[in-house]
Amino acid sequence: MRPVGPVPGPRGKKPGSCPSHGGRLSVLTSLEALAGLETGWRRLEENHLRPHQIFQSYDWVRTWSETYISPGSGTELAVVAGYRDGELVFVWPLVKERQGPFRVLRWLSEPLAQYGDILASPGQCPAAWTDAAIELLRREGGADILRLRHLREDATAFPLIARRFRSSRPSERAPFLDLSAFDSETSYEHRYTPTQRRRRRKIKKAITSDLGEISFETVPAGPACDAAIARALEEKCQWLEERGRRGHSLRATRLHSFLSEYAAKPGGLGRLVVTRLAAGGRDLAWEIGLRAGGTHFAFITSHVNALTDYSAPRLHMDASQRLALADGMDRFDLLVPFDPYKESWSSDAVFVHDYHLPLNLAGHLYGRVYLEGLRPLLRDIYYRLPPRILRLLKPLLGH
Repeated sequence: MRPVGPVPGPRGKKPGSCPSHGGRLSVLTSLEALAGLETGWRRLEENHLRPHQIFQSYDWVRTWSETYISPGSGTELAVVAGYRDGELVFVWPLVKERQGPFRVLRWLSEPLAQYGDILASPGQCPAAWTDAAIELLRREGGADILRLRHLREDATAFPLIARRFRSSRPSERAPFLDLSAFDSETSYEHRYTPTQRRRRRKIKKAITSDLGEISFETVPAGPACDAAIARALEEKCQWLEERGRRGHSLRATRLHSFLSEYAAKPGGLGRLVVTRLAAGGRDLAWEIGLRAGGTHFAFITSHVNALTDYSAPRLHMDASQRLALADGMDRFDLLVPFDPYKESWSSDAVFVHDYHLPLNLAGHLYGRVYLEGLRPLLRDIYYRLPPRILRLLKPLLGH
C-alpha cells in the first residue's frame, strides 16, 4: 500500500513519520487541532472503545482540555493521532507539563483520568502504532520523559508499554464487583454475611431515629446536579484537609466546572451519574459516578463530615451498587487504590502499573533518581505518617 502524504489540517498539528503500509502520525498541540478529530475519534469509540477507556473518550478529553488548558497553565496538548488512508485509526491522548526543570509527557487529564490507554481501530496493530509514536515523540515531542500512570493489565497498550518502559513503582490493584454474578437484587443481598446485614440495619435505625426517613436518588441533570457536585466536592476537600492528605485535583476550582460541563454532554461513550443519600431532607452522602459500556465507576465518593459517625457512606455504597445492578451494569469499578474498606464491596481486582520511558539524558536522571528511587521512598513515608503530622507538614509539602 502506498504511504500517504501529510493530510492538511488545522494549526497546531505536527506531521511526522509513520508505521508502514500507508500510515501517518501527527502530534496535535492545539484545541483547534483536537476539535478537527471529533468525527474520527467518535468513530473509534463506536467501533472499539472499552469501558475503562472512558477517560480517553472524545467528550472527556475535549471537556478536560477546554477546562484546564489555557495560556500560562503550564500544560500543553500532545495528542498523537495515527491515520491510514486518511482515516483516523490510532489515538494516544497525552499532555506535556513541566515538573521543575523536566518536561514530562503524561496521560491527558491525569490525575482525573483513573486509567490510561491508547485507542486503535480493529484490525490495526497497536504495538506497531505505539512504537512509531514513541519514536516520533522522542524526535519531535520536546519532552524529557514519558510517564504513564495507572495502566491496567487488560489495557490495549499494556503489552507494548510493559515491554519497552521501565517500572516506576510497586503495582496497585483496582477492585471491582462483578455484577453479572447476580441475577436479581435478592441474589445481591445474599452476598452479605449475617454480621454485615445486622450492621446495615443498625446504621439505618440510628439515622432514621435521629434524622428521619432515608432516601436515595439519582440527581437529575441541571442546576440540582451542579449543586450536588459542588457540595460533594466541598465535603471531600474538607475530609482531605482534616487528614492532611493530598488532593490537588479535587481542590482545584476548575473541577466543578469540568464535571458540570461533562455532565451536560448529550451523548458519547460515557456519562456522569450523580446520586445522593439523604435523611429527613438532609444530605448525608454523594457519589459522582461514571458509566460506560456496562461498567459503573465510583469516581468520587463523599459524605457530610459533621455526620461521619452515622456511617452513611456504607448505605450509599450499598444503594449505588444495587442501582447499577438494576440499571443493567455488569461491573462496579471502585478504582485504585485498593483501600481496605473496598474489600467488602468487591469480588476481584485488576492489576494496575506505573511506567516511564526516558527520551534523553535528562529523562534518565528524572526516571532513575526520582521515579525509581526518591519518590517510592517519600510515598512510603507519606502514607505512614499520622494525620496530625501531615497537617503540620502541609505548608512545607504544599499538598
